[in-house]
Amino acid sequence: MVLAPGPSFAVIVNRSIRDGRRAGLLVVAGNTTALTFWASASALGLTALIKTSEIAFVVLKVAGAGYLCFLGVQTLLRSRRVVADVAPRAAGAAYRAGLLTNLTNPKAAVLYLALFPQFLPAHSTLGNVFLLAAVQMVISASWYVTVVLAVAGVRRLLARSVVRTWLDRATSVVLIGLGLRLAALARPI
Repeated sequence: MVLAPGPSFAVIVNRSIRDGRRAGLLVVAGNTTALTFWASASALGLTALIKTSEIAFVVLKVAGAGYLCFLGVQTLLRSRRVVADVAPRAAGAAYRAGLLTNLTNPKAAVLYLALFPQFLPAHSTLGNVFLLAAVQMVISASWYVTVVLAVAGVRRLLARSVVRTWLDRATSVVLIGLGLRLAALARPI
């Protein structure tokens, strides 16, 4: 589940190429913070709202789709500028990118609502929920840190002006595509 590329993967790779290893790790930290939110919401039963309320689901879906399209358009516009003139962005922006990408993803909410209960005993405690969530977060963060380190290893090649321009364009298409796909997402069963 963690290895399947999605919005978080695209944002982590993009920031790692563009702004370096530190920025990539900050995106991972933001992503993991959002997972903590979803795990807490799930433990408290709040993600049931996403599953049962059409309005809550649509609001989250539209916000997520809008944010991904915004990131995609930003990346596309950035690809048209001279790469050498682009300064690394603030650390807070990298963290926020990871946080918002995951917080506006209704699939993350549904994942914690639908998948987690299948792995918990019938009369599980809050501790069981948080332990399972912690294991999933460690797996997720480990995978994404590995991705950041791999990208950092080939960053010089990927940061070349021509390569970076085409990677930005490809990433923008992926992010906008993911946003449009999210906008068209039907209610989970």
